[in-house]
Amino acid sequence: MARKHAVAGRKRKKWWYGLGAAFIVVLFFLGFDFLTSGSLTWSVWPIGAVIFFAVMFTLLNRFGR
Repeated sequence: MARKHAVAGRKRKKWWYGLGAAFIVVLFFLGFDFLTSGSLTWSVWPIGAVIFFAVMFTLLNRFGR
């Protein structure tokens, strides 16, 4: 019997993979901003955008299908 998440012999990605990738991008922006200026200045905007889209797409993929 085929498993619930198997599609054509391949497993689907876990629902939290997008959040993990977004976390890595957020860490990049935080580190770059902190190392260049010594504080958090401009990185708040890209971090907010990444978190917003990551959470929204993750929720859509998890519950919208």
